[in-house]
Amino acid sequence: MSTAKEINNRLDELLNLRAEIKRINNDLEDGQVLNNVEDGTKTNKEGVIKIAEAMIDQIKNDLNKITNNGKNVTGLYNNEYYVNDMLQDKLIVENNLLN
Repeated sequence: MSTAKEINNRLDELLNLRAEIKRINNDLEDGQVLNNVEDGTKTNKEGVIKIAEAMIDQIKNDLNKITNNGKNVTGLYNNEYYVNDMLQDKLIVENNLLN
């Protein structure tokens, strides 16, 4: 996988997590108790958000590794044939929210 695709995939994951946090904030009550399907433990809305934020931090760390803190990507997106389709990005996020 190319560096640009790897970066884009990680950025898509980041957008999905941020959208999920927003959905959780809107859909769940503050005191609502949730079951963790992986280990059966119980948590609340704040616990779920903390887990998602930790995942976001991990994505940021991964991006820093991939890009060597931004030093490896100088000019990566300056390709005249590269076009970031913002509409496509929006559709991807919306589709992920519906699933």
